[in-house]
Amino acid sequence: MSGLTAAPAAAADRTGATSTSAGRVLWLSGALLLVALGVVALLAPLTGSPYRIHTEALTASGLPGGPGTPGHLLGTDALGRDMLARATHGLRSTLIIAVVANLASVGLGTVVGLLAGFCRGWVDQVLMRIVDVFLSVPTVLSGLALASIVGQGRTGVIVVVTALYWAWTARLVYGEVTRLRSRGYVDAALAHGVARRTVVRRHILPHLSTILLNIAALNGASVVIVGAGLSFLGAGIQPPRPELGNLLADGSQSMTYAAHAMVVPLVLVIATVLSFVLIAEGLNRRNPLSERRSWLDA
Repeated sequence: MSGLTAAPAAAADRTGATSTSAGRVLWLSGALLLVALGVVALLAPLTGSPYRIHTEALTASGLPGGPGTPGHLLGTDALGRDMLARATHGLRSTLIIAVVANLASVGLGTVVGLLAGFCRGWVDQVLMRIVDVFLSVPTVLSGLALASIVGQGRTGVIVVVTALYWAWTARLVYGEVTRLRSRGYVDAALAHGVARRTVVRRHILPHLSTILLNIAALNGASVVIVGAGLSFLGAGIQPPRPELGNLLADGSQSMTYAAHAMVVPLVLVIATVLSFVLIAEGLNRRNPLSERRSWLDA
């Protein structure tokens, strides 16, 4: 009988080790891709900013140049502006929005979730009802409405995206804090007169690191999509200032004769979203407590 029970246990250990190894590969791949995109964004000024972003250079026939045009590695857009310069600067704007809005939404959501989950009582009820309200509104419609209130531009997009995603973080953190709050060692610490802030710092926050990393990675993918979507719909960063969303909008108008003007920013959006998704999936697989079936296992 011992041999029969040992076999499934050994198989489970091998499966867990394989999942952990795959998780390491996934999150490292995503991190390397994100770092590479960040380096491209940081080097954006080397592409000739601001001259090449706005200077029109149509061909003699009046059409945009394709990839490999002399002086324009990725060609030009419908107005003759250099696609390499505009794409790298657009990526820079997208990554700035993703990083700042992600940090703001995760930070605000963590504070709200901590307060509601640890304090309980009326604080819990008030904060979580506010969270429920924010979670109940449609993302796209509420994003467009908020954008019309706070204004367009990078700051406006960051405010809108933060407002859209902090509640999701708060709900997840609240559930985890509620679980940790019921542990015996937390009750024992409070019963011995340990200050609440000390209990939170020593016994709650360290256990939130894994879930916060996963939330930040998943949030990053969503923030990129929503931020670019707002610009694509004309509610975010406005032309001629480049951002991947408005580059996609411009490129969609010239698909028949300058398809590269849409393909270039589209590839960058996909690569940026994929980097965050790979990091999130890798972190999930490396978590030994996670039993969620991966979308990569389908």
